[in-house]
Formats: sequence, C-alpha cells, structure tokens
Amino acid sequence: MNREERRRDEKLHGKQAKQAAAESAFLRDAQVHHQAGRLDEAERGYRLLLQQRPSYADALHGLGLLLYRRGNLNEALSRLAEARAADARNPVYCFNHGVVLQRAGLLAEAVEAYGRAIQLNPRYIEPRTNLGNAYKELHRLPDAQTTYEEVLRLNPNHAEAHNNLGVVLKEQGRLDAAAEAYRRAIVLKPNHAEAHNNLGLVLLEQGQTDEAIRSFERALQAHPGYGTALYNLGIAWIWREDMSRALRCFTETAQAKHAHGRAVTDTSVFRSRLKHDAEQVAYLFERGLLGASWRVYQDALTRLLTQVEPAPGAATGNRVPVSPADLQSIAPSFNRLLYVASCDTIAEGALASDLDTAAIEARYLGTQPEVTHIDGLLSEEALRRLREFCRMSTIWKKDYENGYIGAFLGDGFASPLLLQIAEELRRRLPRIFGAHRLTQAWAFKHDSARRGLNIHADAAAVNVNFWITPDEANLDPQSGGLVVWDKEAPRDWDFKTYNSDSARGRIYDWLKAQGAREITIPYRANRAVLFNSDLFHETDDIAFQEGFTNRRINITLLYGHRHRP
Repeated sequence: MNREERRRDEKLHGKQAKQAAAESAFLRDAQVHHQAGRLDEAERGYRLLLQQRPSYADALHGLGLLLYRRGNLNEALSRLAEARAADARNPVYCFNHGVVLQRAGLLAEAVEAYGRAIQLNPRYIEPRTNLGNAYKELHRLPDAQTTYEEVLRLNPNHAEAHNNLGVVLKEQGRLDAAAEAYRRAIVLKPNHAEAHNNLGLVLLEQGQTDEAIRSFERALQAHPGYGTALYNLGIAWIWREDMSRALRCFTETAQAKHAHGRAVTDTSVFRSRLKHDAEQVAYLFERGLLGASWRVYQDALTRLLTQVEPAPGAATGNRVPVSPADLQSIAPSFNRLLYVASCDTIAEGALASDLDTAAIEARYLGTQPEVTHIDGLLSEEALRRLREFCRMSTIWKKDYENGYIGAFLGDGFASPLLLQIAEELRRRLPRIFGAHRLTQAWAFKHDSARRGLNIHADAAAVNVNFWITPDEANLDPQSGGLVVWDKEAPRDWDFKTYNSDSARGRIYDWLKAQGAREITIPYRANRAVLFNSDLFHETDDIAFQEGFTNRRINITLLYGHRHRP
C-alpha cells in the first residue's frame, strides 16, 4: 500500500470512527430518555438511528423494549427478533425476546429464547427463572421443577425460585415439600408476601387453619391491601367458623376492587353486560334505591346500548369496541358498587326444614359417579331474600363471551345468608361433605339470547349448583338446567385443560372415546344438583323469557380440593 492509499484508508477509518462515536452518543441519548420515561423522545431517537443503520442491534433492542412497555407486542416482537438476528451471541437479547414472547402467550417460542440465552451464558439466572415460569404455564411441571432447582444450585439464596418451586410442588400434590420451599423463601425474604400467602394455602389444605390464618395475616402485614391474601383469609375464617370475620375480609376485598373512581382501561365491552346493567339500574330506580344523581349514568348506559345494537342481518358477536369517552360515562358498571342489598341470616334456618337428608345422602353415595339433585332446597324466605339480593346488588362484574355475567365472593357476592346456606349444607349432609369445607362460591346471571357455560370441570371435591329464578321464566321445562357427564376429568389434566373454553374440543373427543353418558337435570327453581366436581358438566340449552327478573340465576358452591394423581 503506497502513502496515498494509506492516507485514504486512515481518512476512511477516521470517518467511520467518528460516525460510530456519533451513533453511540445518539444511542446513549435515546437510552437516557427511555430510562427517564420520556418514551416519545426515546422512540424518535431509536427510529432515527435505524434509518441510518437498519441492523443496529442495540437500537433494535431498545426500540423493542420500548414498544413492549407501550403494549405494542407485535412490533416489539419483530424488533427484538431483528436484534437477535443482528447479534446472535448476545444472551440479553434472547432473554428479553423471551419475556415479550411469554407476555404474548407464545410459550413454546419463549422457551426456545430462554434456552438460547442460557446456552450463551450458563450462569445467567434470569432466563432460567423465566424458563421455569414458562414451563409452569405449559403445565410441564417436572421441567419447571428441574429448572427452579437449577436456579437454586446457582444461587441457593434466590427467594423467588424457592417460592416458585413451592408452587410447582403444590401443583403436584407434594404439600409438605411445597411448604418447606415457601418457608425457605420467607427465611431469605421475611416480607415475601406471596410466599406467606402460598404457605397459608398449603396449611389450609392440610387442615392447619390457625397456622394458615397467621400466614395470610403476615402476607397482609408485608403487603397491606394484598387482595389475594385478604380473600384467602376470608376463606380461612369460614373454615374457622367465624363468619363475621370472613365477611369483613370479603367486603374489604370487594371495596378495594370495585368501590373506586379509577378510569376504565378496556377498549371494548360486551353487549350482554350493557344490557344487564341498564336493566338493573332501571330496576333500582323503580324501587327508589338510587338517587337522582345517577340518572346521567342510566342515560349513558341506555344510549350506548342503543349504539352497539347490531344492524339487521349483521354479525352478532358479543364484544364491541367503545370509545374512551363512552367508557368513562359508564365507568360505574365496572368500578362501582352502587348498591348492595342486605341479605341476613335466618334464625330458624336457611335450608328447607323438611329435607330428607338421609335419602339425599343415600342417593348421592349410591350413585357412581356421584350425582343427585334436591328439590325445594331453601326455605321460602331464604329463596326470596337471595333472589332480591341478586337482583338489586350491583356486584356483577365478571363478563363472559357467552353472555352470562358472574359475581364472586370477592366481588360483593358474599353475604351472611349465603355463608349460612353453605355451612348448613355441610352440617346437614355430613356423609356427602365429610371434612370438605367451602373453597369458593359464585353466581351467574344469563342472557336469554345467549348460551350458558361451556363444558368444564371444577377444581374441588363436591359441587353444589342451585337455581333461584322462578319457573315461570323458563320457556322449556325440559331444559335450561345442567348436563353432567358420567366421567371424571383425567387426573393428569391441569386446571387450564379441564376448565377453559379453548379445551372444549379436546374434552368432547375424550368423552366420546370413553363412551361417556350424559345425565341431564332440567331446570327447576330451588332445585340443587350435587355432584362430584371432577365430572365434566355444562349448562343445558337455555330458553328463558326476556326481562330483568326472568334472567336465569344459578349459584355454585365448591367444597374441598380436587384429588391429585
């Protein structure tokens, strides 16, 4: 190379060095904006860099993380994949790509990304931890357990890994080992609220109610306002037979969830929800239970319901987009308990006094699998109070695509009468319930124009499902109730497999292969169906009259825990 060529070469290298330095400075500036939360400025910087150099790995990675922070998962995934392609040896890019893949529900792809990060850096803890979480979501419990144990071999003081290991062990039915894992997490991190809560759940399942209560209380001391622990404490107080304390816990949970003025962040609503809430508000106004200040809210509901009505012949999907302004005008539907009716206990008893409990127990225990029904479950007064409570209380906050809406113990559904019914059932039918205690309760209201619950099984031992809407509302006396199949969910199926709409096809195929038989129990007011919770079941075809008081209402009480393999 002659002198002139060297001079040109040095000049070129100098220019490239200056350009690289300028790009690095520009990148640092974008990263500073990003870290400070000035996302518009950061995004502008990343995109300008990529206009100059489309394969700039650090800019692609930074833009991907920013887009993830903004909730734009699709473009975030594209940018992070491009960053990995531009620098295939960077484990951090693989890890963050896995995080966003997991957030997007692409669990198999997340497993690959975390695995690659670990290959590139075998001592990198974070991807191992998240890999265990992904395996747990995929219900690959042995793989999740092995992964968490690998984390703990690298770092025995990793409190989160001990807690996560406990979750997997509990899912496998290894309660003592799970409790030990939670206790190790707590020793390492005494204010680990989730570990205290998880330990309480194990202790409760083991029948150590007082110790469980202390664990839930410690979780709340570590994290005041921890709704899950507060709810679980309510369940524990039921088991301790202290209903007043249980109700206080459930009331506080409901108030925290639904008695506030925060904005609604959804971008769509269900037509069925608008229809119900408009009908319920009108019902409350008719009875003088809402003040005139809520007329604006009623008008907003009515106006929006009219806007979202489908045109004749148009598709009638339940979910519809709603503008932010319209959402805020109907915010009380989602974050206000406008009215909760009283529903007190009944001194002479909530269940019908003439129930032939011996015959009921004999039918249940003499049937394989265990399925029976009871007519005239509640006293007339209990039935009346429960109907009015469900009609008047604005506790119906959980939407479902099929058009029904739910109310749970932690939403305001808990009432003295409901807990009295649950406890009287357990006491009067001891051969059915044995040592099983209430673990969950809810109610569903149905839309006459849509179907009910899809096929599923419940994670409990005994299921009590009873109906309270008057028989006159039911247009088909031979239908409208429950269909139960005479086959239990396979013991190695996890909750998501036997209790999700996405698994319907697999469930029906399995039932057909097993030669399962349908047991149909038609709808009757004040009829209860008692059955083994492991049995697959679904709502029968519904044909009820239109009108708010005609809505089909079913109440479910779950007792005990599902037997594990």
